[in-house]
Amino acid sequence: MDYGYLVLLVPGFLLSVAGFVFLGKKKLNPLVSGLIFLVGTVAMVLGILLTCVPDFFRG
Repeated sequence: MDYGYLVLLVPGFLLSVAGFVFLGKKKLNPLVSGLIFLVGTVAMVLGILLTCVPDFFRG
């Protein structure tokens, strides 16, 4: 396992949670909140794949 990619995983998790909370509070524009959630989810999944499956993008 390559723990260097946890740099993607932790902020991705935090952005996902923040986007989810912002969607419920209606303080931000729903589009901005949805984009925060989406970017966080993508970063989290990418971090998981790169951390746990080292040859995922090499084929």
